[in-house]
Amino acid sequence: MVLGLALLGDVVQSLLRWDREALAAGEVWRWVSGHLVHLDLYHAALNILAAILLAAVFGKIFRVWQTLLIVSVAVAIIDVGLWWLSDIDWYVGSSGVLHAFAAAAVVRSIVDRQDPLAWAIAVFGLAKIGWENTVGALPLTPSANLVVTDVHLYGVLAGMLTGLMLRRLTAAA
Repeated sequence: MVLGLALLGDVVQSLLRWDREALAAGEVWRWVSGHLVHLDLYHAALNILAAILLAAVFGKIFRVWQTLLIVSVAVAIIDVGLWWLSDIDWYVGSSGVLHAFAAAAVVRSIVDRQDPLAWAIAVFGLAKIGWENTVGALPLTPSANLVVTDVHLYGVLAGMLTGLMLRRLTAAA
C-alpha cells in the first residue's frame, strides 16, 4: 500500500498527509493516512526497507494482533504529539511507527530474555533519539532538513509503552 500510494504522486500525498489545517477542518482520515504516504518514491522505499529489516530481526516476537496494537497506539501517540507538542503544519511517513515497532520489540527482548543484542540496540536507539532531539537529524540522512525528529521520539515512547503493556497483558493471560 505504501508503495502504491507513493507511485500515485504529489496529488494523493497532499490529500492524505497529516495536515494540521485539514485536520482542524474535519478531515479525520488524515490521522491515519499521513503515516502511509511519503514525500516521494525514495522516501517510501527507505521506509519499506526498514520495515523488511525490522520484520527479519524482530518479526517473531509479536502476534498479528499485538503488532496491530503497537501500530495503533503508535499512530495515536504520534498524532497527539504532533497536534499538542509540535508546531509543524504537515507530516508524511512511516518512520515514527517503525520506531515504535522497533522500541516495542527491543523492550520485549530485554524484559523477556535479557538479550544482549537488544540492549545494544536500545543504547544505540536512545543515543539516536537524544541526538535527533538536541542536534537534529543524523548526519548523512537523506533530506535531513525534512526529517521530523519529534515523530521518532513519539514513536519510541509509544513502542516502549506498548511493549511493556503487552508484557503485562501476556503475563496475566
